[in-house]
Amino acid sequence: MVRLLLIASLLIAVIPACAEKVTLATGGEPAATIVVPADANPRVKDAAADLQRYVKLICDVTLPIQTDGKAVAGTGLYIDNCEPTTDADLPEEGLNPETYAIRVRDGSVFFTGRNPTPVSFAVSSFIEDVLGVRWFAPGELWEYIPPGTQGELVVEVQDRVTVPGTSPRLWSGHDWGDSWKKWNRRNKTVVSEVVPRRQFQNNVYRVFPASKYAETHPEYYPLIGGKRWTPSTDSDRYWRPCESSPEVQRLVVEYARNWFDARPDIDSFSVGMDDISHMCSCDNCRAMDPRPDSYEKREFSDRHYKFVNAIAKEIKKTHPDRYIGTLIYNIARELPETVPELEDNVFGFITETSALWWQEGRKEADHELSRQWAKRCKHLSRYDYYGMGTFIPRVYPHAMAEQIKFDKSLGFEGMYIEVYTFLPHTAPMIWACAKLQWDHTLDIDDLLGEFYTKMYGPAAPVMKEYFDLLEASWNTPRPGRKGWVHRNIVNQALSIDPETVDKGLELLQRAINSTGDPDIQARVDIHRAALRFAAYPVKALATANLISQTPVTDADSAAKVLVLVDRMSTVSAAWKSTVQECHDRQDLLGANIRGLGDLKGYLQLGKVAQLERGAFVGAMNALAWYSENDPDAFARLATKLTSQEAGSLGDTVKAWLWVQENDPPNLLENGDFEEAGQNLDEPEKDWVTEGAPRRWSTWTSSPAAQFSVVGGVGKRDSAAASISNGASTCYIQSHGVKAGEKYLCVGWAKGDPATSTCGGQFGIRYRDEKGAWHPRRDLEPSVRVAEGTEGWQPLVLFAEIPEGTGSLLVMPGAKSQDEGARVLFDDIALYRIE
Repeated sequence: MVRLLLIASLLIAVIPACAEKVTLATGGEPAATIVVPADANPRVKDAAADLQRYVKLICDVTLPIQTDGKAVAGTGLYIDNCEPTTDADLPEEGLNPETYAIRVRDGSVFFTGRNPTPVSFAVSSFIEDVLGVRWFAPGELWEYIPPGTQGELVVEVQDRVTVPGTSPRLWSGHDWGDSWKKWNRRNKTVVSEVVPRRQFQNNVYRVFPASKYAETHPEYYPLIGGKRWTPSTDSDRYWRPCESSPEVQRLVVEYARNWFDARPDIDSFSVGMDDISHMCSCDNCRAMDPRPDSYEKREFSDRHYKFVNAIAKEIKKTHPDRYIGTLIYNIARELPETVPELEDNVFGFITETSALWWQEGRKEADHELSRQWAKRCKHLSRYDYYGMGTFIPRVYPHAMAEQIKFDKSLGFEGMYIEVYTFLPHTAPMIWACAKLQWDHTLDIDDLLGEFYTKMYGPAAPVMKEYFDLLEASWNTPRPGRKGWVHRNIVNQALSIDPETVDKGLELLQRAINSTGDPDIQARVDIHRAALRFAAYPVKALATANLISQTPVTDADSAAKVLVLVDRMSTVSAAWKSTVQECHDRQDLLGANIRGLGDLKGYLQLGKVAQLERGAFVGAMNALAWYSENDPDAFARLATKLTSQEAGSLGDTVKAWLWVQENDPPNLLENGDFEEAGQNLDEPEKDWVTEGAPRRWSTWTSSPAAQFSVVGGVGKRDSAAASISNGASTCYIQSHGVKAGEKYLCVGWAKGDPATSTCGGQFGIRYRDEKGAWHPRRDLEPSVRVAEGTEGWQPLVLFAEIPEGTGSLLVMPGAKSQDEGARVLFDDIALYRIE
């Protein structure tokens, strides 16, 4: 309670009983001067330019900027430490280092902080709270400038000292260009020069570079399968050392002490565990686990937090004012059974996402885990995922706000957000988040209402109805829908249904019709184009499921299937051009697509094959029926299908028909896994050829994964390649390609047993001419093995090689398999389509 009261007291701005009126412009002339120091930091200069810009936009008067920091006659707007600035103008020492102050004294205003970024926060807050400006989304179209009086501007200014309610605030994946960077700075989401308890990601791998220790001290590295595993490069980070080793612990402590000594402004060093795959299985490390089978079950909280405490205890002896950070995540997210509390110089960022609260019982379970962690860890912060790279609406502002308020009730300090969001759908939610991070007591409906009113004017009621529709749709469970949408286009497509898309488009058209304001219409048009962009995957999956559920038994059913395929192929072709048009737009939509797609490779545009899978299988079945029962009709249909303009579905059907007619050579070697003998190929990267089928390599992030070629289980009772215990695992074969070429990749897969989660995947990846991964992961096609399906399934991918590609990699694999499950692959082929 004492801690909560302290936090609450720090959130309250220090405001005197009265305020001063300050004249900025009168009679069409400037009545104030903006002053910055001669050596002003770039963020301070940007803040001064903003202040000048928005005064001009409100009253059409340009305030001069003086850059020598000296006192001016009359009203001065002093930004940072200028000549008249006194120590009393700064926030008190000992407050959060991101605290800023606005003081009014002798008719002048002083904007201060103890670092440059908080100074810029003070100016942004003045522009927002005193001048009334809003930055709702990146770009000038999304600014709100309150109406002013030509040539006149008098404002009322109060002293205030503002401590951030959330610190640090770390936003990843929300800086797609200059306008986005400006939005972040103006809305105070950027990281300041000094922040408390920041470092929580994995740093331990840096302590043990392979180039230094692999040969001389292999015992520092994890024991896996009875052998010491060593990383192939110094940058390989997804492993943990032998954490029970006293020498390993000593070296980590020594590294952390040196880290602190070299960085006086950083108060933390991280020993966090992130997406770790390689853990030590030596007897001493296993003894740190709570049960004999914890290693096999990947339950590593106990050993991890014992290790964390061991490091923290030693650091406290020499650096009592510094902290050890960790990530409460993945294999170390659950409460440890044998560690009752963490050292008081430990802080943790605990992962969770309120986006999944539509799942029954999820919110209650997440809340309870957070409550229990708050009893064991003195300093907690939140790690959340807002966008996951999905371009289909992922809108949940009320759950987002509820989580922030809940976290504050437990005394949470900071927040890290993997934003990676699609602002044409989520802009109101993301702007509201920026406000709530500074003051969690704000009401989410008031914030959303302000966004709608100021951005959409007379269309605000309809736009509220639209965003409420998206939120209700996101929170609706649907058959087959699962929560994790990152790189999973099926779960993305199931987050909204076709009927809701159509209703949303109707609402957006109503909004456009309700106003003659071209700016409002332009904003709504961006939302409409974004929903159209998202519509094809949603409708494609629904239609493909309908096609796949239609058995082909006669001429009528075959014709029905082909009509649906033809209709879907036509829409697919239209979507293909829509994607390019949206990509090239010079607005919020285009910037978002280029950021998440071109720069990050998160948009799963190449994975529409997964959505269209049922339609393609249906087309194959229908054409096979005609080929067997009505060859003349088959010939006519094949000609028609190959002559039509095609999208991804049509391209795949056309390529498949071309292969049937021309019988081109298979460009892969040993695609049927029948070649026996030792694989003598040299491995590339961190792939393995030893024990792999001839001409194939293998790769896995899981030491427990098992690769094998099994006889008598293939499509023709022949051999098949098997994967079991796969967390992220695949076979690999590479083929040289050139930009613009077209390929069809065909394979067969089977889950065993069919009722299990076999985790089967079939994908293509690209490398550039130098062998590095191609940056456009969003263009790489892939398809998943359908689970709960008996027998062998055809998997077909069409690939049009993008610019900058030197090789294509065929990768049948598995991810997140049930214990005892396996996936089988057979008859994999790659054809170049002329």
